[in-house]
Amino acid sequence: MRGCAGLAVALWAGAAAAGDALTFVRSITLQTALPSFGGLSAIETADGASFVVMSDRGQAFDLTLDRANGTTAITRRDQPAPNRDSEGLALSGRDLFYSYEGPARVFDGAGQMLPVLPAFNHLTDNGSFEALAATPGGTVYTIPERSGDKMLPFPVFRFRDGAWDVARTLPRTAHFLPAGADIGPDGMLYVLERAFTPLGFRTRIRRFDPEVADGPVETLLRTPPGLHDNLEGLAVWTTNAGQTCLTMVSDNNFLRVQRTEIVEYSLSPPLAAHPGCD
Repeated sequence: MRGCAGLAVALWAGAAAAGDALTFVRSITLQTALPSFGGLSAIETADGASFVVMSDRGQAFDLTLDRANGTTAITRRDQPAPNRDSEGLALSGRDLFYSYEGPARVFDGAGQMLPVLPAFNHLTDNGSFEALAATPGGTVYTIPERSGDKMLPFPVFRFRDGAWDVARTLPRTAHFLPAGADIGPDGMLYVLERAFTPLGFRTRIRRFDPEVADGPVETLLRTPPGLHDNLEGLAVWTTNAGQTCLTMVSDNNFLRVQRTEIVEYSLSPPLAAHPGCD
């Protein structure tokens, strides 16, 4: 099934707090007649124009975004476990990986489930693998949404050479919980986090070297409550001009009071020369 969606584009001034390393580019509200389109929890892209998005109700879609003309096209696509709580996507070359909650599992694009660590079975059904990323060489990283305690860091699970281990941990601070992840062109792991407040959702993005156990964690973005909706998916990609862009997608929980939006930021300072992420 194929549908056309209209785009409502909103440009926000001062979206990033002073001192943040990311610069706001655009916010795009997606509107479509497809009844199953919504609840988007993951997004991936190779070129910044064609995306795969996935909802937490087991539906996956191909989304083609034409920023210049303000149009998009959406097509349904298959995913390995359509009856599961699907939460994460990771792109390695042309291969996609998928993560799920309840129970916590990861599948490859051929529909094969990756091995299961005993620790996976102790993760809560609604607090496990939302953040998923993969390197071009096929190493997969995933971070559970819940660490088990507010004082415990998040484990960064790594799948490499046919087995899982814990590559490192990510400090848990300020009520933020991991919701999405991707590997950037710099080889760093970018993690999208969210925190709910009475005034709306806050967004934070941190990055770090996943292969350095005690390496530093850099905060790139913190937004005030309500600036964006419930951002859950993150894709990091590079323009032809060499600009690093971060595209995020929100989960509207299929509620009219929320919106399905794509939000884009750019790493400064390349934005000064090429202001688009197009």
